[in-house]
Amino acid sequence: MNVGKSIKMALVKADKKQTWLAKQLGISSRQVNKVANAESASGKTIEKMAEVFDMKVSDFLALGED
Repeated sequence: MNVGKSIKMALVKADKKQTWLAKQLGISSRQVNKVANAESASGKTIEKMAEVFDMKVSDFLALGED
């Protein structure tokens, strides 16, 4: 599981930037960048991100496995 890659792929598919994701999550761009450069994240963070992208958690995580 590579959450950072999942985030990057989801952003590309949605044609959005990390700043957009930060606003959706109510966190700073720096925090999004930190997670995007990591290989893992908390389950709660992953659930929130999947929700923002209107995806199932399993589908969101699968983006990072390609």
